[in-house]
Amino acid sequence: MTLLEFSQKFPSEDSCIEYFKKQKEKQGVVCKKCGSKEHYWNKTYNSHDCKQCRYRTTLRSGTVMESSKLPFKYWLYTIYLM
Repeated sequence: MTLLEFSQKFPSEDSCIEYFKKQKEKQGVVCKKCGSKEHYWNKTYNSHDCKQCRYRTTLRSGTVMESSKLPFKYWLYTIYLM
């Protein structure tokens, strides 16, 4: 993929968030607190919230991005460069 193709595929922060969301859902989201696999998407916090105990699992949780405040677009671009 060229830089131009990357920019077209991921034109905004929201498109990058959607990509990371789909990747996390492919792996399966499991609540760290109660073990439930039932979640709903919380767009305000970019997180999967547990339907059982309301524990919030953000897209950054358990990743190298966990303590980062950088935009998702920067992270996706960095991964692309690797």
